[in-house]
Amino acid sequence: MNPFGRRRPGQARDERPPVVFLGPTLPVEEAARVLPADYRPPAELGSVYRAARDRPPAIGIVDGFFERVPAVWHKEILYALSLGIRVYGAASMGALRAAELAPYGMIPVGEVAEQYRRGALTDDDEVAVLHAPEQGGYRPLSEPMVNIRATLAAAVRERVIGRDAAAALTARAKALYYPDRDWAALLGHDGADAALDGQLDRLRAWLPAGAVDQKRLDAELLLAEMRRWLDAGGGPPPVPPRPFEQTENWGQLVVADGGRAMSGGQGREESVSVNGDGRPVIRDRSEAGAPPSSFRTTAQAGVKAAEVPRRHVSEFGGVRDLERERRPVLVEGALDGWPALERWNPAYFRERTGRTRVPVEFYPSGSYYGGWVQAPLRMDRYLDILTSPGEAERCYLAQVPLLDLLPELADDLSVPGCLAGAPEMGLAMFLGRDTVTALHYHSSQQALLCQVSGAKEVLLFPPGDHRHLDHHPWYSYRFNFSRIDFSAVSAGPDSPLSRTRPLRCTVRAGEALYIPLYWGHLVEGPGTTSSVTFFWKPTAGRPWWPPAMRLRAAVSGAVRRRFVSPFSEAFNRRFGLDC
Repeated sequence: MNPFGRRRPGQARDERPPVVFLGPTLPVEEAARVLPADYRPPAELGSVYRAARDRPPAIGIVDGFFERVPAVWHKEILYALSLGIRVYGAASMGALRAAELAPYGMIPVGEVAEQYRRGALTDDDEVAVLHAPEQGGYRPLSEPMVNIRATLAAAVRERVIGRDAAAALTARAKALYYPDRDWAALLGHDGADAALDGQLDRLRAWLPAGAVDQKRLDAELLLAEMRRWLDAGGGPPPVPPRPFEQTENWGQLVVADGGRAMSGGQGREESVSVNGDGRPVIRDRSEAGAPPSSFRTTAQAGVKAAEVPRRHVSEFGGVRDLERERRPVLVEGALDGWPALERWNPAYFRERTGRTRVPVEFYPSGSYYGGWVQAPLRMDRYLDILTSPGEAERCYLAQVPLLDLLPELADDLSVPGCLAGAPEMGLAMFLGRDTVTALHYHSSQQALLCQVSGAKEVLLFPPGDHRHLDHHPWYSYRFNFSRIDFSAVSAGPDSPLSRTRPLRCTVRAGEALYIPLYWGHLVEGPGTTSSVTFFWKPTAGRPWWPPAMRLRAAVSGAVRRRFVSPFSEAFNRRFGLDC
């Protein structure tokens, strides 16, 4: 007898555990109490192939990525089935694939998979859900349509609402884009029909105890089915394995990285890490370079820097006086009289802008120095992430055009006196917790960072230091960003940083930092911080900025506009990706 069930004839004693792909549908900690298994992140292209390559006794697919990365292929599930591996699917992506591949031996489990198999459900968006990244435990941030349907059906059975009301709410939910589906949005349309409003009041009171999480129920059933099969000693597959056809596309997947399949989430490999009970898990290579769990500022990185000079806002008659400094200046008193200094907190943002959709940057690698994806999220949901207990998730509401997306906050601000006479300005908002903006410079605009709440640690490098800062290639869309990871930097005598002349400052609430053109800056915000930044084009000419920097920025911009951007847009359209 092993921890995963009785040994079958010929079964090796060190046989790998079953593999389960799980994300927002059910927390891993709860799933492990039902089935000890190798729990991996939601499936994507190549995930099932990598699992099948190691011959586990069974594979369970609950959750899967889609839209921003290629989804798990049917072909790799067929590959696993051809090896005699038992493959189950339920609740979400697993239900979709199981309904489609049931004739080939994949096992559909639960109500959602059955409805897809019978054709009662056909749309992928029925199971789609917006969720937090891995650092947030894939916490669901919207309500899947299948859960809404199951809940409304239960409400009808218990005579909380009538069939007509349930049909109207179902149609209303189906018309919403899947990230916007939640009970608050669904029930927030009072006043049109008095009879319906009364039923909605009863439904609101009933929901906390009566809501049905059909996806969770199906996931638990999948785990129980897998456990039952393992405890019984296994058995033959439900359909005899079929010969596996080697196609050209399959060959491209398999031969990548010397036979170790890579995908949209490339870099994931076997690790000796375990789930806490002796079973291996999958770890991203990128984790090796990720920052430690506690927030680490550049003050701990050993970078020696002089202090940015301080001046009072009254010393500047306008923007030209500020520009004549030709170096960063910390301006005191710049935000005097701003209502934002008293008002801006999560409760205020929730009240004023809670239902507004804002572009949030998520960092899948767990490091602010890695790549990021941008996802639209309602402000109240972002605030839920921001105020959640424990370590902050790697996400950031950064450089949001405040006047366009959040005009309700405009009255909380005014233009600082040191910017008097500036040409047309842009205004961006930043809101986050334990955030890092990697080292970069502005190639066309100057900036005044105005700190509203909390404080930010800023490390700045003059334009002459850029040759030591390892920027991305000139043709990259991130040409103005450094590739240095300051969470792991060493500033010893042999480091390129030892040849730089940086400045450092702490920008506290009510203060502002002038960042001239081409000055590199790394910005870290320990704790919860909010700020706005004014951007404007220089008013006094640019004779003192390095010609090489100006040429690099001009050529990079021209190449990206002429070649890179059109190619990227065409590629995204061809493969159905978001532009």
